[in-house]
Amino acid sequence: MADTGLYRHTLPKELGGEDMTARGQIEAIEDTCAIDGSIGWCVQINSEINALVLRQMEPDFAHEICDDWYYLVCSGLGTPNGEFPGRTAKREGEGWRTTYQGAFASGCFNATWNLVLNPAAEVVDEDTGEMADASFMVPRGEFVPVDTWNMAGLRGSGSHDVRIVNEYVPPKHMLPQNALDSTEHWENPTYRNPSQVPYNKAAVALGIARGAVDTFVDLAMVKTPWMSGSQLKDQPEAYIRLGEMEATLRAARAFVMESQEDIEANLGPLDGGRSVPEWDLLRLGLLASTHAAQACRHVVDVIHNTAGTTASRMEHPLERKLRDAHQAAAHGGVSWRHYGIMGKSWLGEEIPAQYAEVRRG
Repeated sequence: MADTGLYRHTLPKELGGEDMTARGQIEAIEDTCAIDGSIGWCVQINSEINALVLRQMEPDFAHEICDDWYYLVCSGLGTPNGEFPGRTAKREGEGWRTTYQGAFASGCFNATWNLVLNPAAEVVDEDTGEMADASFMVPRGEFVPVDTWNMAGLRGSGSHDVRIVNEYVPPKHMLPQNALDSTEHWENPTYRNPSQVPYNKAAVALGIARGAVDTFVDLAMVKTPWMSGSQLKDQPEAYIRLGEMEATLRAARAFVMESQEDIEANLGPLDGGRSVPEWDLLRLGLLASTHAAQACRHVVDVIHNTAGTTASRMEHPLERKLRDAHQAAAHGGVSWRHYGIMGKSWLGEEIPAQYAEVRRG
């Protein structure tokens, strides 16, 4: 996948990428996830982080690291598994010396860099006891994968922990603490879109669900359920459920696409446009992403159930798609809890802290 440039599709053209905006990114992720959720997850997360780290990065450093065709950034930010060395950093000259471990570092075995992103990484300054006021880019050879990925879904994504022990981060490899703030360097509106992480997770769910529906159609054309007397395709519960789930999937996809195109139009060009989208549009983008992930989980549940015991066999694609759909919907960026967070904002509740800066912008 790295050979073909699948991880580079969101990079700016001047860095050897394709400069895809949201629709193109979503379609690329959907297509690969329809084939296999884990493969598509890797395309999604690695192309995403490859782009995210560029937002506040100095262009000279960005050109240097992107000149490597196999440039790939992982980032393990989740709660570490088992014993770990801590999450600390200490000033050393103009740089930092850091020790760190974090979970969910998809692609870590192929990564050329690891991003330690504060404040999400919760790296504490040993001298002050406060959060270290920087994020760190750590090169291959200075971080090691820790074999911790033992999940039911997306098992092939290799989202292990990564560990860094007492490594020095020079000033050149430092990013601001809020490294994902809107860019001042790159034209693509993706680099000013706060919902990039959620809509990419939605794309994974949409692709898995599309693959499940298509797999079911193929199965229904040839399967005669035991003691039923007719093919699956001729049974009312099969074609009624299929029609409903096709509509559910397409509606969820349309909401995601519409909301992201509205956000990009609102952002406008880098020169003279907005640094962040209007809150009313961003809110819909976040809601659409959560809705897609949860709706697609439901689609795959129904399709799997309608397929019967055939779909429960470990070698059948629908069995894997069931696990993958649930894993994708569990991601924090598209978790069901965002329904409540967004819903409250329509009822006069305070905007969540993580979005307050966006509203003020």
